[in-house]
Amino acid sequence: MYLKIEPALLPALAAFECVARHENFSRAAADMGLSPSALSQSVRNLERRLGVRLLTRTTRRVRLTEEGAAILEQVRGGLTQLSAALETLEQRSTRPAGTVRITLPRMAFARYFLPRLTAFRERYPDVEVEFSLDDHLIDIVGEGFDVGVRLGEQLDADMVALPLGPSVRLRTVAAPAYFERHPVPQTPDELGGHDCSRYRFASSGRVAPWMFQRDGEPLEVKVDGTLLINDLAAEIEIARSGLALIQTVESHVIDDIRAGRLVPVLDTFSVSLGRLYLYFPSRAHMAPRLRAFIDHFRAEPPPETTARSSAGVKNR
Repeated sequence: MYLKIEPALLPALAAFECVARHENFSRAAADMGLSPSALSQSVRNLERRLGVRLLTRTTRRVRLTEEGAAILEQVRGGLTQLSAALETLEQRSTRPAGTVRITLPRMAFARYFLPRLTAFRERYPDVEVEFSLDDHLIDIVGEGFDVGVRLGEQLDADMVALPLGPSVRLRTVAAPAYFERHPVPQTPDELGGHDCSRYRFASSGRVAPWMFQRDGEPLEVKVDGTLLINDLAAEIEIARSGLALIQTVESHVIDDIRAGRLVPVLDTFSVSLGRLYLYFPSRAHMAPRLRAFIDHFRAEPPPETTARSSAGVKNR
């Protein structure tokens, strides 16, 4: 049968160990920053609670009883374990260590996080990062995440939100080989005769509409085609192969555009989805690992073409 450890017993056990170590109440009291009478009373209360005498007191010295000697080493071992646990916690409160869990869309991982992972691992070797790539909005508190990345308009007002670079722009592109077989569309209305690859969200099953703007007003266009896909990287491969037109996030295809592998069309009608934000519930008592993670991945975002227009549309 185990004695229930009451809150008052812990300081009393520490007082007992200190008196036993010094073999003197006055020296032990000075060590603990207490008065000798308060320390003596604490030990008496412990003895009363346990129902045994732990120390024999004389005018010159304090000695352990047989019962006191029997539990002293175990008390010391327990206090040592508690001290080690508190020291570990204190180290974790000052040194980045542990796990950071983040939920983010695939486009954000490729654009803002993957290029900086090597430097982060070298700088913070004791921090483990778990990336959960998901394109739909998640309750980060309810799902056990430390931080998330989403478009600003999708975030709750009580979240701390830090911007991750410029606005996310949509571009409509195809390979030069595609335009050898099809005319270049001059307006969104001309997409009706084109083979357009459509993106289906894996989480909701919804097919993303193609979004444009005309005279500053949002314009949603229903396109046709024989291809649907739920992976952004595979959709870009479809475009590179000359199979279809696609509409996707600019950062995914900017290198292909610059290299001539993909040709942008309808740029005067293109829209911005707004800015991505790193968000989390509170700044209070932030763990060093989370602070290190946020500071590292927000610093000096990679250059990206600034969006030309904004129509306040939802994330695709």
